[in-house]
Amino acid sequence: MRLNFDYFPAIGLGITQIMGYGTLMYAYAVLLPHMAIELGLSLSQIFGVLSAGLLFGGLLSPLSGSLTDRFGGRWIMVGGSVVAGLALISMSQVTNWRQLFFTIIVAEGAGMFVLYNVAFAAVVRLDLSVPAQRSISIITLFGGVASTIFWPLTLFLFNEHGWQTTWVILGVAYLIVCLPLHAFALRGPAHLTVLENQEKSRDWPELQGAARKRGMLWMVISFIFSGYLMGAVMALWVTNVQDLGHTAAMAALAGAVIGPFKTVGRFFEMLIGKNMHPLGTYLLALSLQFVGFAVLLFIGFTLPGLMIAAAIYGMGDGIKTIVRGTLPLALFGHKGYGVRLGWIASASMAVNATAPFVFAWLTQIYGGWWSFAVMALCVFVSLLAYIKIEDPRRKLAYESA
Repeated sequence: MRLNFDYFPAIGLGITQIMGYGTLMYAYAVLLPHMAIELGLSLSQIFGVLSAGLLFGGLLSPLSGSLTDRFGGRWIMVGGSVVAGLALISMSQVTNWRQLFFTIIVAEGAGMFVLYNVAFAAVVRLDLSVPAQRSISIITLFGGVASTIFWPLTLFLFNEHGWQTTWVILGVAYLIVCLPLHAFALRGPAHLTVLENQEKSRDWPELQGAARKRGMLWMVISFIFSGYLMGAVMALWVTNVQDLGHTAAMAALAGAVIGPFKTVGRFFEMLIGKNMHPLGTYLLALSLQFVGFAVLLFIGFTLPGLMIAAAIYGMGDGIKTIVRGTLPLALFGHKGYGVRLGWIASASMAVNATAPFVFAWLTQIYGGWWSFAVMALCVFVSLLAYIKIEDPRRKLAYESA
């Protein structure tokens, strides 16, 4: 019976990730263009404000991780829920760019206290019979459907009620769903003694000494390059696919395939990943992403090629989200896990904020095919950095022999 109950924290946090990413990330793509018209801003200006908010959130990520390591995730996520929900409601009241800037800054700052990194660190601290890797996989399995649900839902609400009322509905819904889930899903002991027990029972050895520092460096570099194209894919997918010869409707349809196949990839990881080291899972994710781009570049001008490429890339991107939580845990252990995720996220977001602008320039100057080609190159560089990460199991096997 305890085993079944011990899945509840991951399931509860998974539901909050659907709400969190749906309201704090994906809703902007639908509502900001309409807000720009009424606020007298250009599209680049209003999305520039969002980029500033995301960058600010990245700067807060180490703080949220450190607080989670010290106090556990329950009240950190409860507080973040309150601020995030109120910030979303406040979005309905903005009348100029300064108010918008302040509100988005607050919303995205709060997001760093309720989204994946803190959820991963919070569930790892709990004294559960469920392995940490499995809990992280479950959380991301739920989160993968956020875009599939919230893009059409937000568009429906906007068409029915306008952007002001839509923000109120989203904010109230976030508070109603996430506030109690964060309060109840994370009940239980979250002390250093729990972490020490987990340390003793882990299945995989950590990197040690100089290999630990090298491993962190190459892992962060790999994460940065593999994550650099995420914002570019979201912002430029339709434009680039049209440049390959497809209509806007077909490009949007192919883009809609990516979200569900992220969930397919995460479910597949749950089936095969129980005994697979996260280094192997990461290699699978990068390989699928690279193959997806290869298919897109060489046969993406055909409809079957486009759909296959979107599905393969989506699976790889979905699995990669899991690895963001499981690989640092496997290579460097539970101690300081939250703040470690925070610093990794901060470094990644500081660089990745430039991606939409860089790839938009590439598309404008060289066309969509070359923009996709550079995205594929980013994945390839990420693979090269991955190769440089030492596998701690090899040293253990050598010493045992």
